[in-house]
Amino acid sequence: MFYPHMESRMKKISSILLILSLMGCHTTPTKVEHVFASETIEIKADELANYWVPKTTKVKMLKKRPTWLPEGRGEWTVLTVIDSNGRVVEKTLISSIPKGFMTQSQVDDMPKSEFKPSVTNKNRVPVKFYGTGKVAPRHEL
Repeated sequence: MFYPHMESRMKKISSILLILSLMGCHTTPTKVEHVFASETIEIKADELANYWVPKTTKVKMLKKRPTWLPEGRGEWTVLTVIDSNGRVVEKTLISSIPKGFMTQSQVDDMPKSEFKPSVTNKNRVPVKFYGTGKVAPRHEL
């Protein structure tokens, strides 16, 4: 048996459900606020473990070369700033040898790291340091 008024009602209900589901899918990106509990201090890259340690030490095996990693042989220096929450808030390319081997765009595409304070960093001191990366045959590293 066919009820014409039911078809109209079903269309309205379907439209309402569609609108509600689309609204539920719409999310606004949350803005991450960077916290600096004190002045940022400059450290040497090999001192980082005295302040911050990676949240995870799990090694991720990749099936292919990351798109951000340049091909060929070269090295680069990056200024990294870590805030009081252990978030990397800045990664700025300082130099690249040969010139253009690494770009700021490639640095921006690198995976983001999160850190937790080391046992000696109870005050969650934010830090900045110059780190270097190098691409070369294994026997040269």
